[in-house]
Amino acid sequence: MNGKLFPYLDVEPRRYRFRVLNASNGRFYYFSLSNGKTFYQIGGDQGLLPAPVPLKGLALAPAERADLLIDFHGQGGRSIVMKSDAYTIMQFRVASSGTRETSSFPATLRPVRKTAETEAVRTRLLRLGEVDDPDMYPIRMLLNETRWRAPVSENPVLDSVEIWSFVNVTDDSHPIHLHLVRFQILDRRPFDVFTYLNFRQVRYTGPPIPPSANEAGWKDTVRADPFMVTRIIVKFEKFSGRYVWHCHILEHEDNEMMRPYDVLRRA
Repeated sequence: MNGKLFPYLDVEPRRYRFRVLNASNGRFYYFSLSNGKTFYQIGGDQGLLPAPVPLKGLALAPAERADLLIDFHGQGGRSIVMKSDAYTIMQFRVASSGTRETSSFPATLRPVRKTAETEAVRTRLLRLGEVDDPDMYPIRMLLNETRWRAPVSENPVLDSVEIWSFVNVTDDSHPIHLHLVRFQILDRRPFDVFTYLNFRQVRYTGPPIPPSANEAGWKDTVRADPFMVTRIIVKFEKFSGRYVWHCHILEHEDNEMMRPYDVLRRA
C-alpha cells in the first residue's frame, strides 16, 4: 500500500492470506473491515500462532507484523474496505465468481512452548522516559535514563534467559524492539507513576494483564503502554556480540531512545 493513492486489490470470493507490516514511522493502526466481518490472525512477528485467533479489529504498532486470513466467500460483486478508525487503508474488489476454494481451515497451527519465568536468571527494570522543555514538549527520549553513547549497561550471557520489565512513565505507547532475539510477552500491569518517579519503587495499582491471544506467539516488538510495566521473557541465543534495543517510533529512536546491549560468551 506504500505510496498508493486509494489502493485496491481485485480478489475472488475465497480465502486469502495477507502478511501485514506496519512500516509507518509513528502511526498505530486499528484495522477492521467495513462489512464488520470477522477475520483471523494466524501469525505474528516471528511465525505462526498456536491457533487462529478470530478478530473484528487488529491493533498494530510500528514494526509489528501480522499474518491474516480474510474470507471473501459470499461477498461476490461487493467492495470491502480495510480501514483504521477514520482512515481508508485499502479496498478489496470482490469478483462475482472465481477459483473454487479447496483449502481447509486449521483448528491448530504450530505449538509455542511457553518459557517459564523460573528459567530466567535475571530480571531487569528498564525505564521508558522523556525530558521535556519548559513548555512541556519532549526534547529527548531515553531508555533507562541513558543516552545512546553511554557505556553498555545490559549485558546478558549467551544462552541465558532474562525478564525485561519496561516501566513506561510517559504518555505514549512505545513499540520496543530487540535486535537478534525473539521473546514472549508475560504481562502488562498498571503502577503508581508518582511513587516510582519520586521513590524509585514500583507499586502496582492493579493485577497483571496477560497478553491477548494474538500476542501469544514469538515476538520481537512489544507495545509498552503508558503508565504500565510491560514484561517480556527472552533467551539470548545463537550469537554473541553487540546489538541494539529501541523504540520503533522513528522520531523517538532518532532522539536517543535507542541503546546498545552486549551478549557475552560464557567464561
